[in-house]
Amino acid sequence: MGVTQWVLIAFIVVLLIAYPLLMSRRNKIENQKMQEQANSLKRGDEVITSAGVYGKVLEVKQDGEAKKVVIETGSDKNKSFLTVDAYSIYAVLNKKPAEPVKEKKEEVKNEELKKEPSEITNESKVVDEKKEEPKKEKTSLKTSKPKKEVKNKEKKAKSE
Repeated sequence: MGVTQWVLIAFIVVLLIAYPLLMSRRNKIENQKMQEQANSLKRGDEVITSAGVYGKVLEVKQDGEAKKVVIETGSDKNKSFLTVDAYSIYAVLNKKPAEPVKEKKEEVKNEELKKEPSEITNESKVVDEKKEEPKKEKTSLKTSKPKKEVKNKEKKAKSE
């Protein structure tokens, strides 16, 4: 037998060993996520079961080792109630929305509160200087200058 045949056999053996190990790890992660979801169920959650039933959780009860969930389905006139195993819940639909992004002004204020007073006064002077913009010259519609010339004049005024 040649070297390439031994390499091929070794590769197949490694695959036969590695594949089950990787799959068992994946199954453990999925089971852990399912367990966390079942433990986090609470009254008022909107859920979908693995059978495709949409509903609202009314009650979560523990009967020995089994965790059961009572779900209200249907509309106002045609309500029904189902008791299902907590692990048959496929997804929780009403997750908490993400917190709104803070505005930059709030972030600047928070950063200033963390700094020493001497640092704040020096930086606030720089910020105040940046806020002051040079007054722009009013141009009439009759004498329209090219934009490049106007920008050059503004740059000269800023540098002075």
